[in-house]
Amino acid sequence: MPLHPTTVHFRTDRAAEGPLIWAQLAIWDVFRWLPPDDTTLNLLVQCSVPAGRDLHDVTTAVRRLVERHDSLHTVYVDTPDGPRQRVIGEGDIPLHVHDIGDRGTEEATAELGEALRRPWFDIGADLPLRVAVLTRDDAPVMVLLAASHMAVDGWSFAIVRGDLLNLLQDPPVAVEPGQQPLQRVEYETSPVGLRREAKALSYWSKHLAGVPTSMIESNRDGRPPNLDWGLIQSPALALATNGLAARFGVPPSTVLLAAITLQLAAYTGEREALLRMIVSTRFRPASRALVGAFNENALFRLDFPQEPDFPQEPGETIGGLLHRASDAALLAYAHCEYDPRKLDAIFAEIAAQRAITPDGYCFFNDTRYSVQEQTPPPPLPDDELAEAIHAALPATKLRAPAIDRLPKHANFFLFLTDLSDTAELMLCAEHGFLGERGPLGFLAGLERLVVKATLEHHVTTRDLYRDCS
Repeated sequence: MPLHPTTVHFRTDRAAEGPLIWAQLAIWDVFRWLPPDDTTLNLLVQCSVPAGRDLHDVTTAVRRLVERHDSLHTVYVDTPDGPRQRVIGEGDIPLHVHDIGDRGTEEATAELGEALRRPWFDIGADLPLRVAVLTRDDAPVMVLLAASHMAVDGWSFAIVRGDLLNLLQDPPVAVEPGQQPLQRVEYETSPVGLRREAKALSYWSKHLAGVPTSMIESNRDGRPPNLDWGLIQSPALALATNGLAARFGVPPSTVLLAAITLQLAAYTGEREALLRMIVSTRFRPASRALVGAFNENALFRLDFPQEPDFPQEPGETIGGLLHRASDAALLAYAHCEYDPRKLDAIFAEIAAQRAITPDGYCFFNDTRYSVQEQTPPPPLPDDELAEAIHAALPATKLRAPAIDRLPKHANFFLFLTDLSDTAELMLCAEHGFLGERGPLGFLAGLERLVVKATLEHHVTTRDLYRDCS
């Protein structure tokens, strides 16, 4: 039970109002698509309190944290001129103190964290942050932060957590706050920002005009989404993915992008495929530490060689495929900063020209939100790697979880949540989009594909495509 509800009072001199940045506009439109009381877009992080800190120290650190980041004390309102963000200069953040007594910290954190995360945020009236402090014998042991996705994305919340960890130290390290969202507006409306946007929209327009219909067309015929879910937890897939990445000098996520796209093309009978990636657009030094809803979408497209005219001609090597995928990923990242409503308008025009119903993208979302999470383990020598993969294969777990999320505009949505000792991926797909194999078959096939590419050094892209078909 909470000892007492209270608040953290903050005050800054940055009260202001302005339009949404491009990425905020994207999540604003997602909020408008969801049911009005939906809370699936609320996020939660936890932060251990160092020994020796008291409750006053914790509330002081939380106050300083809120004052550092405008998005934590901003409301988002609809107006005749479109959605706007209003930075509140002074106010109170709700805070509850819970005495957990003899309960385990992990158990109490799980229960009380969900209770903090679950209630709805009214983004037009409520400040988008709630705080709880767990204490034992009057000493704080854990801080829980719940925030609306309108105010933060996953990468931003990792920054917030890191800042709070620092502010709880005695003394904290002096670090300048990152760019604020209204400062980002200045860039996006500048000549440089508008040129970057124009190039991005041109890139999308070119690819959407020629990509296979199966990669972008809804197959629901106007009915509500009917999604099947699958989850894989595979130490063998982690070993194989990280092993290939080390062997060919590419990021592990690039290995998965190549494999997923290849398999998606084979499943749909195409010779190319695309993925709409969720990207943290922190490319400029000024925006690297920005806290806010800052994700945009990037378009990753990869084709696969046709059968050669001469059967004896060697096919593309796995190294060749991965380096093409790396180039395609860099191209996608270079063209992912734009007003999402302008892209929607472009796509609607292209869809009308192609006589297709839009709303059927294939998405990939890497939800590892810190450099530490994205750092692969040390690579194994090839002989040890093969032995380790074979030993790990029996530990693979596949299941079909019951999930109530409804990703927007998606026939296929794959989430990567872990790629350290175990690869954990969750996939939802519109029923029938992947044929009879469904999400569980796709995930099991992905493990086979990456393992084969790792263990059989002479396998080609064409071999892998045939195996998936």
